[in-house]
Amino acid sequence: MEHDMKAHRTASAPERRHDDSRVSSHSRDGEGELMHRSSFARAFGLVMACALVGSVAACSSGSGGGSDGKVSITVQGMPPKSDPASRKAFLDRVAAFEKANPKITIKPTDATWDAQTFTAKLAGGSAETVITAPLTEPQGLIARRQVKDLTADLKAWPQYNEYNSKLLAPTKDAATGKVYGLTAPIGTYSMGLVYNRALFAKAGLDPDKPPTTWEEVRQAAKAIHDKTGQVGYAETTTNNTGGWHLTSYTYSRGGTMEKRQGDKYVPAFTGKATTDALQLLHDMRFVDNSMGSNQLQSQMDVQRRFAAGQIGMYTDGPNAVGPIVQQYGGRLKDFGAGALPQDGGNATQLGGSVVMVTARATAAQTSAAVKWILAEYLKPAYDPKEAAKRDKMTSADPKILIGVPRVASFSEQAQQKVNAARKPYVNVPLGNFQPYVDGNAELKLLTEPPVAAQKVYAALDPVVQAVLTKKNADPAALLDKAAQQVSSDLERGQ
Repeated sequence: MEHDMKAHRTASAPERRHDDSRVSSHSRDGEGELMHRSSFARAFGLVMACALVGSVAACSSGSGGGSDGKVSITVQGMPPKSDPASRKAFLDRVAAFEKANPKITIKPTDATWDAQTFTAKLAGGSAETVITAPLTEPQGLIARRQVKDLTADLKAWPQYNEYNSKLLAPTKDAATGKVYGLTAPIGTYSMGLVYNRALFAKAGLDPDKPPTTWEEVRQAAKAIHDKTGQVGYAETTTNNTGGWHLTSYTYSRGGTMEKRQGDKYVPAFTGKATTDALQLLHDMRFVDNSMGSNQLQSQMDVQRRFAAGQIGMYTDGPNAVGPIVQQYGGRLKDFGAGALPQDGGNATQLGGSVVMVTARATAAQTSAAVKWILAEYLKPAYDPKEAAKRDKMTSADPKILIGVPRVASFSEQAQQKVNAARKPYVNVPLGNFQPYVDGNAELKLLTEPPVAAQKVYAALDPVVQAVLTKKNADPAALLDKAAQQVSSDLERGQ
């Protein structure tokens, strides 16, 4: 694992993610289908969309490149006006990039991924040239041919072969091996166990040794509840977070959410791994009484209560420290992070965002876009000077947390050099994250369900809710019913 650049000040939508504010989608600074039209309507819509922002050249594809070799591209990733320091730093990097590449003009936006509107933007041609999307989306974008094949441009990048192949997998076309984007290093995380060190101590538990198995989680949760009166373990169950967490629990038990059957994916969450995960939640809730009475909670609800010292443990990435400390006033010294507890799976779930180029980009724009992606997102992860430069710029603001762990993007040797360069600016207690770093080194990193992941999560939210609110709930029956719904969603998504 590597130490991330900074932790974002607020959670952005959709709320369940922890990523970099420059990698918008489900993002926070941590270390957020198709429309068919006639040819005329599509052309008219594109012109109108461009007219709204001033000119055709200002639309998603910018200027495709003229005889003078100049090209312009629009890019997502600019922090919002509510974060003026990060926004200024971003614009300074844009200016520096344009100075180093005088024939490329960057037109940034602070637009973020929105599952309800972005497909229409892509179909209508108003999406930016460089887009960021959650890790649930790239396979669908690739299948619909809405993003550009970047294989040739990326293979010309000297660091390509050093880039973590596990992070490359989500943006690859499994059938052809072609690469359509990169998982952004800043904000990339794997699911773990977030816990309150102060409550651990009060309950007689060792804050430096969080649970590593789900049975240990159950025991610790009961101890916290019985000895402190607080919730031992909390679960998120709304806005797709119930299904999202259940996926991690399934992976930790050796299961999967989807499997390939012939040439298509079908539901695979009706087996023992997912059923056992739900049964454990049910028993912690109704047998141990260690989960409290409020079971309809969003991620923000849980983070807020965690910050107030009312929750001992819950599942999240270590970059949850950002909103817990910065937005909800939690104490940094009380925040602890461990690896995702296991029960035979030896695996955890990878999260974050991908950076891709829209299919409408010209060859010149594609080349320019890849240059921007490598400079903005990848260079700080392998270049010690760039990493230190960015940390130095942000270290003046004590609200920005530097040093929170994230998934390593490059070789161990490269990472050690980057970590050494960043060490003077680290302002978080690294020891609080050491159980996460050590534990994750031994786990497989599994990506989110490859087809219609958000719909899978949405179908499973009610299942998790039922298990935690109904004493006589039948996990197996609930999963069978959800699988019927998801089967249709997967069929439509392929």
